[in-house]
Amino acid sequence: MRSQNIQKDLSLIGDNLINKFIQKDKILDGIIDHFYEEKNILKKTIDKKEVFPDENRKVLVDQLKKQYSEVKLHKETSKNINSLIDSNTFTITTGHQLNLFTGPLMVIYKIAQVISMARYLNSKIKNFNYVPIFWLASEDHDFDEISYVNISNEQIKWDIDSHNNRVGKIILNDFNRITDDYKSKIIDAEFKIQLEELINQSYINEDSLSFSTLKFINSLFGKHGLIIIDPDKKAFKELFIENFKNEIIDSRCKIDTENQIEKNKKDIGSYKPQVNPSEINFFKITSKGRKRIRRKNNAILVDDEKEYSTQEFINQIESNPERFSPNVLMRPLFQEKILPNICYVGGPNELKYWMQLKLFFDNSNLQYPILKLRSSAFIIDQKTSLKIKKTDVELEYFFKSINDLVNYKLKKLSTVNVSFDSIKETLSDQFNKLRDVSNKTNKSFEGALNAQEKKQMKGIDDLEKKLIKAEKKNHQEQINNIKIIFESLHPNNVDQERHLNFANFYSVKGQALIDHLVDKVLIPDDKILVINLED
Repeated sequence: MRSQNIQKDLSLIGDNLINKFIQKDKILDGIIDHFYEEKNILKKTIDKKEVFPDENRKVLVDQLKKQYSEVKLHKETSKNINSLIDSNTFTITTGHQLNLFTGPLMVIYKIAQVISMARYLNSKIKNFNYVPIFWLASEDHDFDEISYVNISNEQIKWDIDSHNNRVGKIILNDFNRITDDYKSKIIDAEFKIQLEELINQSYINEDSLSFSTLKFINSLFGKHGLIIIDPDKKAFKELFIENFKNEIIDSRCKIDTENQIEKNKKDIGSYKPQVNPSEINFFKITSKGRKRIRRKNNAILVDDEKEYSTQEFINQIESNPERFSPNVLMRPLFQEKILPNICYVGGPNELKYWMQLKLFFDNSNLQYPILKLRSSAFIIDQKTSLKIKKTDVELEYFFKSINDLVNYKLKKLSTVNVSFDSIKETLSDQFNKLRDVSNKTNKSFEGALNAQEKKQMKGIDDLEKKLIKAEKKNHQEQINNIKIIFESLHPNNVDQERHLNFANFYSVKGQALIDHLVDKVLIPDDKILVINLED
């Protein structure tokens, strides 16, 4: 395996807020706390040490030990769990939904990245210790989003009725048919049997999806010291009782998030919130699934349940906090309450909702973590690598838009200049000279000049498009070849990392693929990691 970093085309991101985040624009002051830099990590660590309670560390370590009591625990993970009792140990965290068999590749990349970051910070910052955390989104209830996995250009779907329950609590009944279907799609390479054994050991009928996911990810990353946490525990919810109560008493999340959204709109052009806050931003867990909580006059109403007075509902929170579950906007606060966390690694959409929460954190007297954009990556198998070499197109163009790729290839193939840029520039210069003449004689001609320039430019654009179309026809076979390669890297018109599962790449390289990712995935936000499996 070999890797290289390719410059990311920021125009493809299409989001002003994330582009400014990548560029570390100072306009984000007040939207985030600090950008990811070594000196800021150190400052955040010192500040966090002053305020994170020792009793929270004890709860965290106790619950992690209970959680791992029935899991094969690697010595590095055990060491990291025990270290969390120390006030000099802090976490670098990412999280994701409980996708089947880890879901799309980006989940693997996020996990590898927090491991790599913790390792790097431990080599650079003395007197403190950093451990990697993967937060299982076990309380999420959107089963449709996690009920399938894409492998070998086919989708495997787990088609059951989740009854709106937390996905982590779903029991694997008759799940062998899903694992058998998945395993049948794994290409027959050197490490297929090894991967199948990991699947058989992790996904067992009558286990919960949360526990199965924990075992599977642990089997891949445990040797690197990754700590996986399932937060759906009563002991963790007890730490969050006051925050649940504040949401009922004064709508803290809704008010602060709406104020932050207004600030963001003022500071960032074209800003749109990722998530709009609800009246009350947590759910109640009932025998009929996870239910929304609403206000009705002076009462609290739970969907499909009776009305409660505010005090009755607060009493329920105090006596049974495990029956309540934060939504997407309160979840970050819950996470930071449990973990001595310094940095959160997330994708663009995750960071966008985190960037709605700075005021909510401040007014909840909780430190806002440093945010880091997850690394983007592509894996190229040997067959695709050979095809790319034959195209005579530089690798970087396969990670731009399809139009950029095709036009670049046409320029290399064409015996004529398919670009009319120089003609357009000359025409623009000529009309500028005509405008100068018009201004000295009769300014009323300027409108007619502008209309004529627009007409002439459109005519040249039309001619250019016809020429490009004709050239594409002349080189149709070669253009089709590069389109096929592009589509293999962007299946269903999305990046490979958002669609494909890791299995077929693991089948070829085994644990070496995971180890390679951990070594290479820590790259700048404006770069893309490209891993070539060709030896």
